[in-house]
Amino acid sequence: MDITAPITLKGDVLIIPVGDLDDRTRQGIDCEDGDFAISRPRSRSTSTVVDEAAAALIEQFRTPRTIVEAVVLFSNARHFDATDVLDDAYRLVRQMMDQGFMVAPGDAGDEAQPSELRPQYSRGDRVGEAEVLRLMQLVEDTEVYLARRVESGNACVLKIQRSDAQMSVTHFDSEARVLATLGGVVAPALVEAGSMDGRAFLLMEHCGGLESEIAAFECRQPGPHQRRRQLTLLQGIARAYATLHEHQVVHGDVHPRNVLVDEARGVRVIDFGLGALRADGANSVSHARGGVAFFHEPETARAALDNRVWPPVTEAGEQYSVAALLYYLLTGAHYVDFSLGRAELMREIAETPPMALAARGVADWPELEACLFKGLAKNPADRFPSTKALAEALERIAIREPEGAADTAAADDRQARAVLSDAVEHVLRQTELDQPWFSSGLPLGPTASLNYGAAGVAYVLGRLAASRQDAALLARADAWACRAAQLARDDANAFTNASGELSPETVGTVSPYHTRSGVAAVRALIAHMAGDDDGHGRALADFLTAAGERVENLDLTLGLSSTILGAAQLWRTLPRGASQSRPRLLAFGNDRVTRLWTEIDAQPAIVSSGITNLGVAHGWGGFIYATLMWCEQTGTPVPAPVAGRLDELSRLAEPAGRGTKWPWMLTTGSDANYMPGWCNGSAGYVHLWTAAARLLPSNDRFVDLATGAAWDTFDAPDASGTLCCGLAGRAYALLALHRHTGDGRWLERARTLGYRAAVGAFEPDYPHSLYKGLLVLPVLAADLDEPVSAAQPFF
Repeated sequence: MDITAPITLKGDVLIIPVGDLDDRTRQGIDCEDGDFAISRPRSRSTSTVVDEAAAALIEQFRTPRTIVEAVVLFSNARHFDATDVLDDAYRLVRQMMDQGFMVAPGDAGDEAQPSELRPQYSRGDRVGEAEVLRLMQLVEDTEVYLARRVESGNACVLKIQRSDAQMSVTHFDSEARVLATLGGVVAPALVEAGSMDGRAFLLMEHCGGLESEIAAFECRQPGPHQRRRQLTLLQGIARAYATLHEHQVVHGDVHPRNVLVDEARGVRVIDFGLGALRADGANSVSHARGGVAFFHEPETARAALDNRVWPPVTEAGEQYSVAALLYYLLTGAHYVDFSLGRAELMREIAETPPMALAARGVADWPELEACLFKGLAKNPADRFPSTKALAEALERIAIREPEGAADTAAADDRQARAVLSDAVEHVLRQTELDQPWFSSGLPLGPTASLNYGAAGVAYVLGRLAASRQDAALLARADAWACRAAQLARDDANAFTNASGELSPETVGTVSPYHTRSGVAAVRALIAHMAGDDDGHGRALADFLTAAGERVENLDLTLGLSSTILGAAQLWRTLPRGASQSRPRLLAFGNDRVTRLWTEIDAQPAIVSSGITNLGVAHGWGGFIYATLMWCEQTGTPVPAPVAGRLDELSRLAEPAGRGTKWPWMLTTGSDANYMPGWCNGSAGYVHLWTAAARLLPSNDRFVDLATGAAWDTFDAPDASGTLCCGLAGRAYALLALHRHTGDGRWLERARTLGYRAAVGAFEPDYPHSLYKGLLVLPVLAADLDEPVSAAQPFF
């Protein structure tokens, strides 16, 4: 390195105080208060940690400077002797250059801020045989997209070189040869290899599944078969790598994100950008090295410490990496508490023995510990003779379930139930008639509506009264229903709020969720529970009047479809002798369905239509769902166009982990265009496809679609606990699939999400809201206990 030449930080380098990192990230790194993390988003550089003085010196290179210039400026500001600083500064800058954080001005990577590193393709763009759906990964040299093959419609993955990348085309050629050799065995099948506008690309089969770290976390949860789950996962991963090696392939990039696990714990290995074929049967390949440092083998660490060229990947070296991965997945921690300083990290890989499993909370499994430790031997000669031998050794291990695992799981379940029970009682206390919600009025408008106000409180109390057979709760529900009716007449904020967020223009005039039609619907439901046929008839008449206004909006929460769904909800409450109400309600619902499908028939194919929202709350999913609910309740034939629209919607499904999801809007392919919640995401589709399976032919296909949506609903990260967008709505989706399939595992997953809805501390703007607040928890808790009769509120 020329000490007299100017050097600069790459434009996207971040220097972040470790105190600003989230707790989970901070716990995973070796750092002191006052240290700084050096990182490059979307790059292949490994993050590192430095002290405050080093961070200040590195900041000097935001402007191109020689080392001497930077040291002088740094030293003058701190009143240091520059000659005392120079040696340490030289070593620090050399480390920063080796790790890709610094370059000579004008060199590759001296780019603008990360916000300017934009994907080169958008949804609908064509590359080779595929059409782009959404961006999956963007780094400095490569972009990866989810795509769909134009001819077959099958999902695939597009990996393409960036136009400004320095990555050699030979990397793509090598990966293509590897994938062609494997032929889809434990790896994606190669679909096409080519170039476009001078950029190499690969089209590969899309492999579904969870990243192995998430799958391993599931396997570690206490229960009667915890160790069986864990060992099955480790065995599958070892077999996958043994298969690669038997095909003369080394992966070269072992880490948790590159191993996918499906619902049956089948394993696929992805990303062979650093993989290669063993040359002529030799035990190594000459190829670029990279990957995640925590999984490097000691041979590479020693070369790094000696400033030698890293050795090529070998099967023996990769066996070590696989053993390191298996240890990590088993315990949730690396085999050593690694430092993030580069030199110290490499020394620990080369010299420090693995920590005993007992120190990681895995006790009394000596056979497995011996197997992993042999794979983690520092000397290659002391490891298994092959990765196949490692896999076979894992196959011979006996399963000893830890004592008390079932008791621990039961205790966790009791604690979760207790948390949900406490949340339920907290909500119910606030609905008592001597509490402020009733005596002083709800703190925020809308005060009367089903979604936000008194009608929603009445609905919850009525559902709970029916579940518990509790006359006192039913009387309280009736009081709240009467309060909602009074507010609907007298309160200017009955269906709007003062902030203007909810106005007559946004909520419309007919929706049961947001207008007086919902107040009437709840009154009818409460009257039905109380056996008050006269009250039911009056409330139903009020509903038909309020919901009968002309409306242009078609959607399920604000427009025409909402009135169809409301009518379906009320159909099941009709008294046996409702000789006048029945034909009036039937005529109302049939008329509304006819209007809806007249509008829909005028639209071209969904992908070309003017209605770009696909979800249940505001789009195509909701139009179809409301129609199916009406037809199911009344026995009315399903309109003929429904099947075609369902088919169109099914072809817009996109793989996601071990499940399936749909874009929120058709106009964009960004990550923000997908969500797991009920309103615009996967949870709503579970309800749609299970309804379709009940009413239409091809029900197996519809169940598969519902199951795919349910996996995305379950696997997605937690958000709020609400019914509309959060965990409560997602729990109801899994309950719907459980009721349809009878599969108890979906009930357990529903309970998991339901408990997390109560545990996750969230402060909704409207705590008294049915769909946007805490109010749903009493009904959800009752439905989790009695899943056969579970039903998402007013849906």
